[in-house]
Amino acid sequence: MRIRHKRTLSAVCLLSLVFWLCGAAYLRHERDIQERLQLVGQTHAQEVAWQAVTTAHRTAMQAYFDSYIMQPDVVSILQAAQAGDQGRQNIERVRLYRRLAPVYELFRQRDVRQLHFHTPDNRSFLRFHSPHNSGDSLVASRPSVAEANRTRKPIFGFETGRVIIGFRNVFPIIWQGQHLGSVELSQPFEAVRKGLHDLDPAKDYLLLLKASVLLPKLFDEHKKHYAPSLFSQDWLVEDPRRELSDSSPPLSPASQIIYQRLKDDKAISRILAAGNPGSVAVSHGGRVYQVSLIPLHDTDGVSSAVMLTFTQAPELEELYTSYWINLWVFSIMVLFGGTALYLFLSSMQTVLEQEQRLALITSNIADGVYVMDKAGQITFSNHRATEILGYSQEELNGTIAHDLFHRHDGGNHTLLEDCPIYQVIQTRGRYEGEEQFANKAGNLLTVQVASQPMLKGGRVVGSVTVFRDITEQKLLEEQLRLMSITDPLTGVYNRRFLQETLLKELYRAERHGDSFSLIMLDLDHFKRINDSYGHEAGDRVLRHVVALMRKRIRSSDCLARWGGEEFMLLLPHTELEAANALAETLLLDLREAEVSGIGKVSASFGVTAGQPGDTVERLEQRVDALMYAAKQAGRSLSLIHISEPTRHG
Repeated sequence: MRIRHKRTLSAVCLLSLVFWLCGAAYLRHERDIQERLQLVGQTHAQEVAWQAVTTAHRTAMQAYFDSYIMQPDVVSILQAAQAGDQGRQNIERVRLYRRLAPVYELFRQRDVRQLHFHTPDNRSFLRFHSPHNSGDSLVASRPSVAEANRTRKPIFGFETGRVIIGFRNVFPIIWQGQHLGSVELSQPFEAVRKGLHDLDPAKDYLLLLKASVLLPKLFDEHKKHYAPSLFSQDWLVEDPRRELSDSSPPLSPASQIIYQRLKDDKAISRILAAGNPGSVAVSHGGRVYQVSLIPLHDTDGVSSAVMLTFTQAPELEELYTSYWINLWVFSIMVLFGGTALYLFLSSMQTVLEQEQRLALITSNIADGVYVMDKAGQITFSNHRATEILGYSQEELNGTIAHDLFHRHDGGNHTLLEDCPIYQVIQTRGRYEGEEQFANKAGNLLTVQVASQPMLKGGRVVGSVTVFRDITEQKLLEEQLRLMSITDPLTGVYNRRFLQETLLKELYRAERHGDSFSLIMLDLDHFKRINDSYGHEAGDRVLRHVVALMRKRIRSSDCLARWGGEEFMLLLPHTELEAANALAETLLLDLREAEVSGIGKVSASFGVTAGQPGDTVERLEQRVDALMYAAKQAGRSLSLIHISEPTRHG
């Protein structure tokens, strides 16, 4: 008797542990999903706030330009400077400084850090913030100035510079058809921070600058205003000693602690490396904080800075608290349930069928449960089963589950004897798996099923089946899987998925000796299309090219967007000659097709085949080099790589 009790106790403990682990994993999974949704939502909200504030500041700068710069006396000074020699330019520079010095002081009171005039040939004419530095070329360090003078259209955006960084507002100065150069009204990060603070005073903000972009531009005398961040030498903070008049205030003590704790945060490092917006949660002192990262790009598209937002996250605190409460409640329930089960089994060891039936029902009370007799008719169903299936207990009892709600891959023609749930009764075995149930409304549900026979005197008298509705979980898993492997714009695979597939193809080719080929395609003059027609037109061109390629490739081929206007096409079981023929066909398709409103587009191709000893990196480098060789040879060409015969001995 004592041995039997020990065995029962061991079995109950093991079952309770497994059940607790499953429940804890489920609670953790649900918490992680809610956390991820919360972080994504907060990141988006911060992006919206950022856009709103920068747009408001841009409107203000336009008003300043119209009201204070585009005045006849200012324009006459610029006209005289443009028409005169070097000496005359120096005189007019002094006149311009004296004329606008009061305006510049007014601007500084309104958070305008920089008033900077430029000549039509992109040289500095007058820096009000640094009058002694003039005449230097701005082409390399200030692409926004060159762009404004070239297009004669205002340029707005964040940009580093030779003296300071700021949010640039560069306006071309055109008077009665004469181009007199351009002028910049820039604002420090503090101006934008104030706007964000007005929207939400509870948040702290910090700007990090990429050292590799900023330092080569700065005059040596201004490099002292920057210091390495706590992350690494690659990211800088401006004026950490608060020496500049328009420096941002220090972070709050709580935010400063969170900032220091981010030093070893791998999630932050991944977000910085990827250059995409994102958020992380950090706990400290019993509170939860959220840190959002918004990347900033120079007007030429180079990623040069990132804005960190620190804010307390009561929603996450509530989520974590709820998670721990649920886990404790669940643990207590499992403990009490296990204890009750042990006491029950100990008192009912002589009644085997009651032990099995009650153990299965009570240990899985949170899931749907139904009991079948040897004929497959339902003799018992719990409340949860009726909730999931939509039938009442009266409607379920006495019916055959296989005919009423069980659906098989082969349709409704599967015989009862072939049903895996019913076969438990015939084989005396146990069945676990995913099945399709249909509720009363006719909707298909994906359920996780566990079915086990019931014994009486060594004879099978029926079975008990436990099931859980996992329809939403499966849909979410599929959505997350598709999001992780596809490009959202074109719908083709993304770079990471192609690299994983290419690695598998290399293993397969090495193991079986099968051939495969790789094609790389790069659209010619794509930046010109974006600049001339806009990014929406560029997106249409990308989708147009994808549509052309999909008409020519097989379902087994892997088409992926490699980056920007580059695509990669992996062709299993394909020799080099066939791959080159496909590239020529795609090239001909591009030449013959037109994009509405844009015209014809061309592309350069690189084609290669897998060789012994290849790696993913080697293949990528080889096909990339071939594609660029085609581009250098005159664009709209395809090049192939012909491997030398293998030498033996």
